[in-house]
This record gives sequence, C-alpha cells and structure tokens, in this order.
Amino acid sequence: MPTSLRLFSSVFLWNFGLGVSHIVVPLYASHLGFSLVTIGSLFAIPVILQFVLGLISGATTDRWGGRVTLLLACGSPLIGGLIFSVADSLMMMLAGQMAISIGRGVFWPASQAIASVLGGERSVQMGRLNASVSTGQITGTAGAGILLAATNFTTVFLTFTVLNLLALIICLLLPNFKRQGEPAKGGLFGAFGPLLKTRRIYYALLCAYICAQPVSLGQSFLPLLFEANGFKPDAIGPILSLRAVGATFSALLLARIIGSGRGPVLAALGACTIGIGLIVTARADSAQAAIIAMTFIGVSAGLLLLFYQLLVTELSHGGNRGTALAIAGSGWSLSHLTAPFIVGIIAEGVGLEQAFTIWGVGLFVLGLLMVPLNRWTALAPDPKPDELVAE
Repeated sequence: MPTSLRLFSSVFLWNFGLGVSHIVVPLYASHLGFSLVTIGSLFAIPVILQFVLGLISGATTDRWGGRVTLLLACGSPLIGGLIFSVADSLMMMLAGQMAISIGRGVFWPASQAIASVLGGERSVQMGRLNASVSTGQITGTAGAGILLAATNFTTVFLTFTVLNLLALIICLLLPNFKRQGEPAKGGLFGAFGPLLKTRRIYYALLCAYICAQPVSLGQSFLPLLFEANGFKPDAIGPILSLRAVGATFSALLLARIIGSGRGPVLAALGACTIGIGLIVTARADSAQAAIIAMTFIGVSAGLLLLFYQLLVTELSHGGNRGTALAIAGSGWSLSHLTAPFIVGIIAEGVGLEQAFTIWGVGLFVLGLLMVPLNRWTALAPDPKPDELVAE
C-alpha cells in the first residue's frame, strides 16, 4: 500500500471519529443538564493542553519524525472515548475532553508535515490530505446523529473508540519521516525563535484561527442552536456535515487556484463569508437556509485551511516545518479556546441567536483586515528549503 494511501486512510478514520465527537459530546452535555457556560468551558478549558502539546509536537515531529506523534494522536482519543462511554459528571466529561484534546493537539503538525513531503505537487497533496479530513468528518458528523437517534450515547462513544483504534493500527504501517543532516541549533525547540520573528507566521496563524471557527462552534453550540431552532438529532448531523462537504470541494477542486497569486484575496473573501454564514445560520429556521449557509461556510473554511498550510510550507523547510505548522496551527487551539467560551458567555445574556450574530460580525471584520495584513507580512523574507526523508 503506498505511503500516501496509508496516511490518508488513517487521517480519514481519525476524522471520522472526530466528526462523531462533534455531535455527540455537546448533546450529551446538554442531556446531563449542563448550562451553556459550563458547556462552553467543557470545550475551552482542555484546549489549553491542546495548545501546549501542539507546539511541542511540532518540535518532536521535526526531530524524531511524524509516525510516533500520530500514534499518540490516535491512542489518546481512544482512551477518551472509553471515558465518555461511562461519564456521568462534569469531571469525567472534562477527563474525556482532555484525552481528545491531547490527540487533536499532536495530530495536525505530524500529519501535515508528512503530507507536505509526499511525491507530487504540494498543493494537490495538501488538498488530498484536507479532503481526507473533510470526508472523514462528513461521515462522522452525518452518521453520529443517525446512530444516536437509533441507539444511545454509550453506543456512539464506543463507535468513536473503535474508529481511533483502526486509525492507530494503520499508523503503525507508516514510514517515519525525519530531517536529513544535523539537528537544528538550540536543541529540540531551537526552531521556534527564528520562526516567531517572522511576521508571516502570525498571518498564517490568523488564517488558521478564522478557518477553525466553524469547527469550534460546530462541536459546541451549533448543534444546540439547531436544536433550539427545532431540528432533530438525525437532521442536525447531516446539516453540520455540509461544512465538511464544502471543505472537501475546496480541497479537491480549488487547490491549484488557492496556491496561485489569487490566494490572499480568496482567503480574505472566505473569512468574510464565514462571518456572514454564521449570521445567516443564527436565523435559519428552515432546512434549506441551514443547508446553504453551512455549505458556503465549509467552502470558505476549506479555502482558508489550504491557504494557511501552503503559506507555512513556503516559509519553512524540512528541518522546521513541523514547528512552523504547529505555530500556525495554534490558531485552531486559540479558536477552540475562545469561541465556545465567549459565545457561551454572550449567549447566557442575549441568547444563542444574538451571540452567533455578534460573533459573525467580528469574523467579517477580521476578514476585511486580511488583505492589508497580507501585504504587510509579505515583506518578511522566507527561509531556504530543505528536505525530509523516509526511514
């Protein structure tokens, strides 16, 4: 089996499980009677661990290769699924979320670093990686609601556990990718200093932050918003999965376009569209309106995801790419930390609909700022390329 197929298969299964968790965890928390602020905290607090581990995993990927990191990424959510299957209190729910957050923190830098050195055109390979991510989340998000309607929470959590076990087994078959030559100066974390002095990395981080918003809200308050608007669980899952459908479209059909000179403008347009989409979603009282909004949100998030990944591969090389992807990818952790927590606080005061409207306006403004920020950060020089090799 080719390395690319092994990688994309494990990525698909891991994200299949992640899509399942996006639906079942917030609904289970609501089932246990938690308040909106508590639910927001349930998703926000473990992200602190995810943020730290994400940065560390970037450095370990550069030094020791991505396979070991991917094994941890699959094993930790496996344990989280077992915890959730018997959870009946806030502390147990937090423990399950912490385990999932460990996996999420270390998964992305390793998988993206491996995909960036596969044979073929880089934008196409990164697009295929993102398509595997989105397809897995489509299947998991759509299937979780249907499975939950037919069975119960315990069955869904055990299904999540099995998916991570299968991903773990496939990861064992991957080769390891390591940098050629001597380790970077400054030890394990020596690559952080030069990268943090590069303005472009912060622009990539902002892109990651915005493109993560649909996921941050989709795994916390979007299911509750749709539930409040009268949608049933077997409808909520398929509607939310349209975000990943749109992202798959971007990954497969727009990869070469986003990799061209038009990328920055398309990324800014995508950020503005995400903001508008959240505003529309807040007022969606029909399936048609929700379907259109989630599809456009997904396409836009997919554009931003691929754009920031290509940005990072351009400003990094084989010896620091994992670290660069981890720094930029920390925008996802910041999104998971801030969006559920702040939206939850706002929703307690004015309701979910107004909270989503306010947050959407803020994202629209950030999108408008992305064009001047791109011009300003583009002045920074890019490091020279290096190579990774498979062991």
